[in-house]
Amino acid sequence: MAEPAIYTEKLTRRFGAVCAVDGLSLEVPAGTVFGFLGPNGAGKSTTIHLLLGLLAPTAGRAEVLGLETRVNGQAVRARTGALLEHTGLYEQLSAEDNLEFYGRVARLPAVERRRRITEALADMDLWDRRRERVKQWSRGMKQRLAVARAMLHRPQVLFLDEPTAGLDVLAATALRDDLAALVARRGITVFLTTHNMPEAERLCSQVAVIRRGRLVDVGPPAELRAKVGRPNLEEAFLAMMEN
Repeated sequence: MAEPAIYTEKLTRRFGAVCAVDGLSLEVPAGTVFGFLGPNGAGKSTTIHLLLGLLAPTAGRAEVLGLETRVNGQAVRARTGALLEHTGLYEQLSAEDNLEFYGRVARLPAVERRRRITEALADMDLWDRRRERVKQWSRGMKQRLAVARAMLHRPQVLFLDEPTAGLDVLAATALRDDLAALVARRGITVFLTTHNMPEAERLCSQVAVIRRGRLVDVGPPAELRAKVGRPNLEEAFLAMMEN
């Protein structure tokens, strides 16, 4: 059996009296889009910070790509990409120059850097706009460029924290389509937090639902719907929150 891309065992993180993540045990298969769902304050963002080695667990453990996050945080971050609360873009620079900067930070050789920048912009359907300053762009285009930035060093796992939040329907759909195509082409693992249940149902082969830091259930969307007898994931999620 293939090693999971992400593994947690009783992962726990406390902030004083508040337990943000409480005994979380998960296995995320490699090469899948995994949805991590929960209401605001459920512990989703804290979990991502634990998985990236940006926070140390209070108890339990986590592994990403076989690396224990408590002691190998830097190695985990080198092999993963992330789009969290901020895009990480320099708005006075062009799209091309943003990726050039991040390519240099990643110490990519010049020829390889140019090839990957061209590829990343094409993947996100941004090549024709590459010389425009990011400041002029819509939020949706900035999010697509931020995904390109996160993918530039060819990570094996991509963490996305609410990537379509605040986007209009067309922009969100375009970003979802780009992500689905990217996963199909690259075979990467995507760990996705979202409040958009139809989005999770379309993109994710498995989802986990958490509430107050604790795992409520995990499985394919169709399986979770069937368990609570609801016609779609959104209604199933609401039912889980009521129990």
